Amino acid sequence: MARFASRLELLRVTVPGIAPFDLVAEGAGDKYFVPHVRQHGVWEAAESLSLLRMLTPGMRVVDAGAHVGYYSMLFSRRVGPAGAVLAFEPEPENHRLLQANLLINDCRNVRVQQVALADTRGRATLHLCEDNFGDHRLQAVPGRRQIEVDTLSLDEALGDFEPDLVKIDTQGAEPRIFHGMWQLIERRREHLACLFEFAPALLARDGMSVAAFADLLQSLGVIAYRPLLVQRQVTLQRLHPLTDGLARLAADLDGWGTPDAAADLLGFFSPAAEAAWLQRFRG
Repeated sequence: MARFASRLELLRVTVPGIAPFDLVAEGAGDKYFVPHVRQHGVWEAAESLSLLRMLTPGMRVVDAGAHVGYYSMLFSRRVGPAGAVLAFEPEPENHRLLQANLLINDCRNVRVQQVALADTRGRATLHLCEDNFGDHRLQAVPGRRQIEVDTLSLDEALGDFEPDLVKIDTQGAEPRIFHGMWQLIERRREHLACLFEFAPALLARDGMSVAAFADLLQSLGVIAYRPLLVQRQVTLQRLHPLTDGLARLAADLDGWGTPDAAADLLGFFSPAAEAAWLQRFRG
């Protein structure tokens, strides 16, 4: 029986700074997202609060790896009717729930594409996780059920959509997506920000070391920060110099003792973009 036919759960999301909203998600079998949001009313609190402080009405946002729409809904509420969100989710059942949640919350400023972002147009194998429905991967994982999905580069997928922020949570496919958004970065370098996942173990499975990932980010001109909650206050910790900062963070993640431990980083592609986004963060 398809997972979509299993028991669904209605979650109430309550993030300070925006009106509460509801999310329908698969409650049976999910050991991570649903229990956390059920208990706390928020997912990735530091990231959520940071982005809400920096996004403004009228902005445009890309949500790559949208899952069932937590961030898409968050972005939709924050940027308002004058803004827009472009969401990408390749897995069919997550995609259906994402569309349902957009309808439930009347998010008319969100468009969805059922593709996996990568470095080129084509087809790829998506390896599905049975107990974490946000952990489907383009990387080969022995023993997982597999489906074929369409891929696109972000540069090709955007059309005339010009984002201010790109959020990427794609379980190790981040380097592929960066390679597929060079044109966007060059065109929007002075304005663009990017929230992306850093998962050293997942990168290693694709043959990319932490140092090589740092080289990729440096080639793009990335200035990186880590959103954190410190004594219930959200803060941004700069990784500087970048290579050393990523190495220290990778060692910290390795000490968690959790397979494929990850952290989210906020990147800017120029000092001008950094200054503008941090000014909004500081209020």
